[in-house]
Amino acid sequence: MFIRADQLLIEQTQDKFPLHVLDFHWDGFEPHMECRDLRNDEISEFDLKDVRFAVSKKKTCIGYFDDDGKYLPCPKSTPVSRFEQCPDCSAESFIPHQECIFEPRCDGEICDLEFCKREHVLYVAFYDTDVKIGMSSSRRVEKRLVEQGADAFSIIGSFSSRKKAREAEKRISSELKIPQSHRQASLLRSLVRPVDIDRIGSKQDELKMSLGDAYGMTPERLKFLDRYPIQLPLSQAPTLQESWGKHSGAFIGIKGRWLIYDSDGFKAINLSDLPARFVSR
Repeated sequence: MFIRADQLLIEQTQDKFPLHVLDFHWDGFEPHMECRDLRNDEISEFDLKDVRFAVSKKKTCIGYFDDDGKYLPCPKSTPVSRFEQCPDCSAESFIPHQECIFEPRCDGEICDLEFCKREHVLYVAFYDTDVKIGMSSSRRVEKRLVEQGADAFSIIGSFSSRKKAREAEKRISSELKIPQSHRQASLLRSLVRPVDIDRIGSKQDELKMSLGDAYGMTPERLKFLDRYPIQLPLSQAPTLQESWGKHSGAFIGIKGRWLIYDSDGFKAINLSDLPARFVSR
């Protein structure tokens, strides 16, 4: 298996990286990444426009913020992989069974969590003309689509719980052949094309007919998301890089989960994969 020289060096030095990434999020169309500085135990904003940093291979539980907003590091510094939190910290702050994020077990009668009982919506999202179906809490659906870098979306239905929304998502995806996800590399290639607003509108009209005929759903009007801090279309398609490793180049912009920079060609890093990792300038 080939490992780059910078990754070999990172494996040897990552235990000394001073910044633990706690969170990447969007506030409207402003991206933010917060880190805990292990040198002084302070939390600060990481400047994503300064593309000169190294990212660790290892991932350690991010801990959690208590109800008063106080940050509490993971007491065991537990290594993690798929999720950003260990089961103990997740149970303390968010959800006891992390798999329920993807496949809810109940409507809230087992866990009694407000999150699981909360109204959720189904949406169709467009990445240029590529469409997908998904679900989100009705409170943060637009934020969710900005996180995913969508160009437009439409809410197609609401459900009384997360589990019911997830069941409907899988059923409609299977029956109408609407994918639930797209490959990152494919979506990055679409950034070289102007967003085809007319074709998106035509696809939305087709979906309205299909959803109306099969499920009695009336999709809401399309909402376009076009204020990302990046100038589109790009002159070339970015190449997706492994998260861990060294990243250095000229900042191009950020759309959804991707930081785009120029280093002998356009490259992209998935910022949503950085929480729980460590970074160093």
